[in-house]
Amino acid sequence: MSRLVGVASLAAATLAAAVPAPGETFPVTEVRPGMRGVGRTVFEGSTVEEFDVEVIGVLENGPRQQLILARLQGGPLAETGVIAGMSGSPVFIDGKLAGAVSYGFPFSKETIAGITPIEEMIAATETDAPRPAAARAHTDVARRGLPARSAGALVDAVLADPHPLGWPSGPTPAALPAHAAGTAALRPLTLPLVFTGFAPEAFGRARELFGQLGFTPILGAAGSARGVGPLPDLEPGGAVGVSLIQGDLDVSVTGTVTHIDGDRVYAFGHPFYNLGPTQFPMKKAYVYSVFPSLYQSWKISTALDPVGTIEQDRVTAIAGTLGATPRMIPVELRLRTSRGQEREFSFQMVEDELFTPVLAYVSVLSVLQANERALGTSTMILDAELELSDGGRVRVGDVFARDQPSLRSAILVAAPLSYLMSNDFESVTVERLRVDVTSLETVETATLSRAWIEREGRVRPGSAVTLKVQLRSYRGENETLEIPVPIPTDAVPGQYSLLVGDADALDRHEQAEMQAAFVPRDLEQLVRAINSLRRSDQVYARLFRGDRGAIVDGEYLPSLPPSVMQVLGSGRSTDAVVPIRTTAVWDHTLRTRHAVSGSRTLSLTVER
Repeated sequence: MSRLVGVASLAAATLAAAVPAPGETFPVTEVRPGMRGVGRTVFEGSTVEEFDVEVIGVLENGPRQQLILARLQGGPLAETGVIAGMSGSPVFIDGKLAGAVSYGFPFSKETIAGITPIEEMIAATETDAPRPAAARAHTDVARRGLPARSAGALVDAVLADPHPLGWPSGPTPAALPAHAAGTAALRPLTLPLVFTGFAPEAFGRARELFGQLGFTPILGAAGSARGVGPLPDLEPGGAVGVSLIQGDLDVSVTGTVTHIDGDRVYAFGHPFYNLGPTQFPMKKAYVYSVFPSLYQSWKISTALDPVGTIEQDRVTAIAGTLGATPRMIPVELRLRTSRGQEREFSFQMVEDELFTPVLAYVSVLSVLQANERALGTSTMILDAELELSDGGRVRVGDVFARDQPSLRSAILVAAPLSYLMSNDFESVTVERLRVDVTSLETVETATLSRAWIEREGRVRPGSAVTLKVQLRSYRGENETLEIPVPIPTDAVPGQYSLLVGDADALDRHEQAEMQAAFVPRDLEQLVRAINSLRRSDQVYARLFRGDRGAIVDGEYLPSLPPSVMQVLGSGRSTDAVVPIRTTAVWDHTLRTRHAVSGSRTLSLTVER
């Protein structure tokens, strides 16, 4: 036993001697073909191991866009090739740090890798440059407006959009060097992105979303970190994790530490997503094993102990600081199942305009699909609330029946996050997200089959009439609702219309009046618009008459004299002033037990 301890101590001392002090780097300008070096990474557990490196050459694509091409040998590399999760593995030449393993050839028969020079990694992350435009969410709410004023219609619009809510789509938007060798291009090593505690159905959608972004999505097992002892401090060649979600659900990516300078940590050798400034938790990581693949092998790993914050995500590296961990958005989700159970879930998400909405989407979807059936007849009643740092609150809710209620519920939670966090008016900080869902195994839908007005005598200003609405449920049961309709005391005698129906009916009426989507002019209007999204379980009634008015900067101004309309039209742009032809004199909302569809328009004459 003592001999084994001695060997282990000698190996540890040898590895420690290979780690350069800050400033001891090997410049890429001095790298020559045939040079040999040593790389460091974790193939299993938390022990850093060495592998051999032979330089083939240097690929150049302009200033600060160089890549060292090298052949790797040792450990399992002969069977696995370059491994996803090795991103950031430091390479030393003559005991000096040359760079990080970061690129590879898919399906390669040889273990040939691209190594990002360390000076490029440090230079790229020592900047205060803002987030690249390609890494921003683009919902265009300030230009195109909200796609709908009802919650259900908003969800339909998101589902119909090939790039919903500005979510990431397509290849990583990093301005990566176009490194090429022969006819094949080197690609950044994919990052193993582990989803723990996720339902298989939800993971399938997450894999589709994240797989095209340069990640290797992996479904981890709950409790997979059991049995892992205390992890050593981060060191060059050690496994490092970046968390996106932590708590009852966990999403994290794992790579390798390249260099530590004081409390400054450099890793990956290529971007996470080229987000620019970030505030992501940095963690120690544990590698269970390597999964061999003909395309590209990957490390089976998990991120565990938080040790600091990843503050920069740039083209050639990520970088962070040891110490304090960043603030994350707490999420509380309560689910009352169709089996009479009540379950609560608690987790935290990173705060990022691009990733937070999609993380909310996949996490809520996973919880709902893991605890309720994803297909078949069912109904979900959703209520969600966002608490903002200025004390404001954003609330959305709806009832989803029949078609994929879990999916629609998850989208309705994610949509407000996307619109708020990517708005062009001012910065928004989300303090907390609460989600409340009740699931039923019945289809709670109803059709508005009939509507009529019961009255006696003349309809005069200050009087009231009774509106009766008949709903026919999914099972064919009829229910009659009564709505008292007051006639305003200042009502002008004449012909009125009474619209009664679902949320979409009122949307269509308003769209016909405005002739365009509602475009908020500031954050306050955007918040009001989201808070006023109509629900499908409510019957809406509106009494209106023909009159001249306008919507000015998103504000409704009814019954305007012609002279005022002329002044408004002459002094403002046409998109700021929208003429309307009717004036609403009364609105009413009635909550029901069903998701209602259908509408009717009745006529009413007000006399003196």
